[in-house]
Amino acid sequence: MIGKTISHYKILGHVGEGGMGVVYVAEDTVLGRRVAIKIPHAGREENHYRARFLREARAVSKLRHPNIAAVYDYGETPDGQPYIVMELVSGQTLGDLLAGPGISLARAVEVTEQVAAALSEAHRRGVVHRDIKPSNVIVDETGEVKVLDFGLAKQLHEDYGTGADSEAQTLLSARTRSDVVIGTPLYLSPEQARGAKVDGRSDLFALGALLYECVAGRSAFSGSNVIEIGAQVLHYDPPPPSRFNPRIPSELDRLTLKALAKKPEERFQTADEFADDLERVRARLPHSDTTRTRRIVVAGANGSRSTALMTMAEGLRRPKFSPLTLLVALAALGLLIWGVAYARRPRVPVPPPDVARLYEQGEAAMREGAYNKASELLGQAVTKAPDFALARARLAEAMMEMDFLDRAKSEMLEVVKLTPDFQIYPSADALYLDAVNASVRQDNGAAIKDYQQIVNLNPNLPQSHLDLGRAYERDNQTDKAIRSYTDATERDPAFAPAYLRLGALHARVKNPPAAFAAFDSAQKLYEAAGDKEGQAAVHYQRGRFLVTLDKSSDARPELQRALDLAGETNNLYQQVQVLQQLAHALVKDDGDGARRLAQQAADLAPSSGMNDQVANSNVTLGIILLRLGDLDGADRAFIQALRFAQSYNLKRYEALASVNLASLRDKQDRPAEAEKYATVAREFYLHGNYRREVDQCSLLIARSRRKQGDTAGARKLLEENLRSAEQSVDMGLACNVHHEYGMVLITQDDYAHALEHFRESANMARALRNTTVLTYSQLNEAGALWRLGHYDEAEKNFAELNGAAPQSLGIGKNAVAIISLNEANMELSRRRFPKAAAEAKRALALLKETDSPPNDLLAWAYRDLGQVESATGSRERGRELCVEADRLASLGGDLPAIALTKFVLARALLAAGDAEGARAAALEAQERFTRFGGADVGWQALAVAGLASRLAGDENAAREYFDRAATSLAQFEESLGADAKSYGSRPDVQWLRSEFVGSAPH
Repeated sequence: MIGKTISHYKILGHVGEGGMGVVYVAEDTVLGRRVAIKIPHAGREENHYRARFLREARAVSKLRHPNIAAVYDYGETPDGQPYIVMELVSGQTLGDLLAGPGISLARAVEVTEQVAAALSEAHRRGVVHRDIKPSNVIVDETGEVKVLDFGLAKQLHEDYGTGADSEAQTLLSARTRSDVVIGTPLYLSPEQARGAKVDGRSDLFALGALLYECVAGRSAFSGSNVIEIGAQVLHYDPPPPSRFNPRIPSELDRLTLKALAKKPEERFQTADEFADDLERVRARLPHSDTTRTRRIVVAGANGSRSTALMTMAEGLRRPKFSPLTLLVALAALGLLIWGVAYARRPRVPVPPPDVARLYEQGEAAMREGAYNKASELLGQAVTKAPDFALARARLAEAMMEMDFLDRAKSEMLEVVKLTPDFQIYPSADALYLDAVNASVRQDNGAAIKDYQQIVNLNPNLPQSHLDLGRAYERDNQTDKAIRSYTDATERDPAFAPAYLRLGALHARVKNPPAAFAAFDSAQKLYEAAGDKEGQAAVHYQRGRFLVTLDKSSDARPELQRALDLAGETNNLYQQVQVLQQLAHALVKDDGDGARRLAQQAADLAPSSGMNDQVANSNVTLGIILLRLGDLDGADRAFIQALRFAQSYNLKRYEALASVNLASLRDKQDRPAEAEKYATVAREFYLHGNYRREVDQCSLLIARSRRKQGDTAGARKLLEENLRSAEQSVDMGLACNVHHEYGMVLITQDDYAHALEHFRESANMARALRNTTVLTYSQLNEAGALWRLGHYDEAEKNFAELNGAAPQSLGIGKNAVAIISLNEANMELSRRRFPKAAAEAKRALALLKETDSPPNDLLAWAYRDLGQVESATGSRERGRELCVEADRLASLGGDLPAIALTKFVLARALLAAGDAEGARAAALEAQERFTRFGGADVGWQALAVAGLASRLAGDENAAREYFDRAATSLAQFEESLGADAKSYGSRPDVQWLRSEFVGSAPH
């Protein structure tokens, strides 16, 4: 098969062979990625195998989960041989790890937890794996767990009826019979051993057996043949695993044995339940315990066994020793044991002198903050001495500093393979290895503890304080990080990297004087040392900060100088980074130039093999295009970044592309898709303990839920976000959450509380100098005010917004249009129709100046103009405008906006004399608003339904709707409290209320 091409997959080599087929590595010639292709064995039962193989493809192709090896494609070769195209997972099986370097307790629990997560997804999709075992679990090069080979999988809810599926009968005839035992003996559940019906709990039994082996170093069951093993599975309760490994806590004993319960109802009932217990146990395991458990081969039934009776009998037959002889013998034995243990003790590898020099130079470059230079030196050291664990760890650290997290994980995986027990190193080195390993795993708490211990060993080393500061920074403990960096500068006033870090962190918390002072100190020190890489880093960070301060004209010379310096040192990583930031600095004044720079970064990254930055550059390009209003171009760039990240297993950049796609889908008024992408990203960030990113994704999900009408779900997420912001003292997050919370409350017509949140958001935005959020908070504050009848206060907000230049507000043409549309709504409420028409027309003109105006904003403009026409001009024209608004709104997914447009359409249809159409639209709007929790438009919709019924001559229905409207209005006004009077004085409220008892002029 090697060298042949199947469809668009070129077979490159042989990977392995299992019970069902052969696995090859192949090249996907379309996407340019490596994949695995599985082709079944042919034999006497070829039809059976082909059917079963097809069932495997169908079962697994439904599964999408980070811990399940994905199935990309399946089909048949020209000669009718079926095949499956799968994700190519490189790494070690859990069986190899147990047989080789072993696995620590915490890692064993973490791996089991990830397998449980994979099973949870499979079970949710109706698929049971039925062959969970160490060889079907791979830990890839980044440390992520993948469950393989659903070749024995059986769908729980198979459709045995006839249907359109042309292969249904084949699947039926070849389906695994319930009385056939399938699986691997050591991991069989009792019900599998009996040939009984199985469900997801059988997988959990197998997972319990796998966990037992990982922590105890031996299988839960044993025997010299399948019958003996099966008998143990059915009748033997294994001892607690702590009997073989005293480091196992009682809680881990308990859950392991619970998973191995003979009766399914006594086990964990779901994989999620098992995973939750594993997570709780893992949180209590000491991170410092890196002792590894390896598989111990235990003699089976035919092996020699020793019992207490045999030992006593042997003792009676042996000649007696004198006490002195016994003592001497014991001493000699002890000395022998010590000698053997000492001889077998792992030794710290001593690198050759030239490698040691490279390592020392790399360390010095790390201390100077020259991470690209450090990575080159340490990379050379690792190439010359692959078993030099400390050099690999330093290289991993350099990779982390350059944002190459996946490469860092790969290096640390090699470190762990080389040195399972870090304690063979001196204390400081062992703690350092632990700390870097924890950092790569995003276990920031453990990393902080290790680095703090390193500081305690020698408090005068500035590098130790810098390392501790980085750990605090990764954990978003900004104040402590600043303190550590300051400690580093106090220990060594010439320590440039500490000043650089200090400046970047002060920039993050928007402290310009402190940031620029630290940058100046770092620059002077780097210039004195002739360190161009360090100088470039300072100019880059200063320019980046100026961009965030909206001082792009000042930022561009800084970034250009950084680009020139990076070119002089041929530092491609810095060049790509600076080009990305230059694009951001240029986008306001020169959109085409910004686009070219972003594209240049995207083109430069692949030439240097920086896969991480290829994805990142495409994300940057997408962001630039999004800011330029090119939504289609941004879509293509983000999708390209996502596909590239998925192809190269760059999980972090997959999440980054996903969250940007979520933001784009939100702007495109496609909230369901926005929630989907944001949820994918949030799962990654949750797993990696990226708290700030988790909160940002939660905010996007909350906004998507609000637009889909799930106001309760949105509020729940936002309340969690507020708590997180308070705990982390993150004002930027709190600012955004308060604004979004206000939007949810506006949707629920809780105007007074919405006003509080908008004002809180505005105050924080002023402190943070975030002009964009400040603009929207002031705008929505005005919206809450006029809805409560406080027109004078609302007018002040509108006057301030209209009096400022759009650039100073941090908004574009669409946002200026939104200000006009909001003001038009206020004037409609006051029944000032000419002013409302002027604002709506102004907004429509601004929208049409853009290449592709958003449908939701066009719908808003037509909705407002339709109301004006229905009230003062051509009622037929008003109806036409509102029908078009309804059509445009329905193209998006913002359900509250659709409901409001439906209500306005009802009023236009009523004015045009369409009684039945008006009543149907009004009732639909009322039903929708009741679901969202909106009482204001709800009572108005009931009143319009009453007017439509009166127009149709149905006075009884009219009176019923009027009574319901009056009751709903009274309840709403009661909820308003002190604002009820001002609300009741609104002209539109007074007009509609008057319609309850008579007919007022339109």
